[in-house]
Order: sequence, then C-alpha cells, then structure tokens
Amino acid sequence: MNKRLIIIFACIAIFVLTLVVGAVVFSVSDVNILLQSEENVSFDKAKILETSGIKKGQSVFTINSEKASADIEKQFPKLKVVKIERVFPNKVRIHLDTRTAIFKINYNDKYAILDRELKIIDITNNLDSYSQIDLVNITGYTLNQEQHKLGDFVNDNTIDIKALKEVITKLEVKGVVNEKISATFESFEFVTNEKLKMKTALGITFVIKTQANKSAGEQCEGLYDKFCQMGSEREEPIFISYHETNGIVVTPNEPWHYLQYIIENYI
Repeated sequence: MNKRLIIIFACIAIFVLTLVVGAVVFSVSDVNILLQSEENVSFDKAKILETSGIKKGQSVFTINSEKASADIEKQFPKLKVVKIERVFPNKVRIHLDTRTAIFKINYNDKYAILDRELKIIDITNNLDSYSQIDLVNITGYTLNQEQHKLGDFVNDNTIDIKALKEVITKLEVKGVVNEKISATFESFEFVTNEKLKMKTALGITFVIKTQANKSAGEQCEGLYDKFCQMGSEREEPIFISYHETNGIVVTPNEPWHYLQYIIENYI
C-alpha cells in the first residue's frame, strides 16, 4: 500500500514539475517583428506588438496566430502578415511585408487605393504620395462605403468582382504581379453590357465578357498570350476580345462592331 502511494505521489510530483518547468521554458521571452520588404518604410513596432495581443510571459502554445494576424492587418492596412513563427522554446517572430498599391477607384469624393488582393490600403483625396506609381484606374464599379472601410477587402459577391479576381490571378500566373500590373495596364472599365475593358499602356484593349462559356480568367489568359505576340508599334487603337465562336478576335474597333468590321473589310 505504501509503495503504491509513493508511486502515485511521485507521478503527481513529476506532472506538477513538468507543468512548472513548461510554464517557465515555454513562456514568451522575446517577440521579433521582421519586415521582409526592401522598401524604406517605418512602422511603430511597439504598436504592432500591442495590436497583436502577444504578450511576454504567455505560453507560446496559447498564441492565437489567426486573430493576431487579422488584428495587425486591420490596424495597419498597408502591412501583410506573412506568418507568425514560434521559435521554440520561447521566442516569436512576426514576419511582415508591405502591400503594393495597384488600383485606384472612386470613393465618394476620394479615392480608395487597393492592392492585388483588393484590400483597401488607403483612402485619400490627394494622390501626390502615389505620383511615382502608375495606378490602374478602375471605373464602372461603385464601392458601398458602408461595407467598404479602410483595411477591408472588396469581397462583393458580384459577377464583376469575381471576374476581376480571376483576371488578377491569371495575370499573376503569367508573371504580371504587383507593379507589373500597373506598368502594363492603364485602366479597367466595367461596362453595362457585362464586359470588362482592360486598356494597356500600348494602346491595346482587352475586352472580357464577364458572362461567357469561358471564365474571365481563361479569357484573360488567351488575350494576354495574343497581346504578347503583337508588336508595340501601331497607328490606331486595337481591341482584343474573346468570341465564343471564333475564339480570340483582333479588331481596330470596339469588339461589338466586329460584324460591321467583317462586312466592311471582307465581304
């Protein structure tokens, strides 16, 4: 009986000792905030740490990385949390990157500045701070200001936004990422007859049907491939569009005048 009690007490003692040691060893002693971007930007690291909710002395196992990331990105719209890394036994690293401004869209009497994920990273009536960036102007779409605040993502469940996201994803697959998007395109215009017109800096306009037998992303892939095959010199605007019967069509006129163009030139 005594031997059994000794074994029980020994097990309890080992368990308690393990808890105590674990609480000490795995208590956060240091939090490093690392910015991956090479851009010359500065942020209040103390404020970022406070916003994350990660505190020194808490167990590394109780850190809610998802909530910490969301809170940081909401408070600092121009930052993206790449990951929150636990460095055992007791250190934490918050890896950050800066979000790249790509698009601008009217926001009442101001502009909302969006990145590749359509996150609103800034709202401003003065674009002077973006004078070195060729922001792509989005027109034909209205942001609901009650639903879209600074730090929010434009996640509208609409055909237009779904098409825009597909186009951005496909361009990135083609290597057209961040600044390359704004260097390639001047404007994205949603028109009433279910089309997205993407005007390039070279005078070529992509015309994508937001409702067709091919997705907007698939259309964009074909139009971009055709765009890359074309030379940069031209005397007049050119439109590249997707036709459900004839595939990729290149015309000197708006694609909805395609039939007129065929009649005038080939019949």
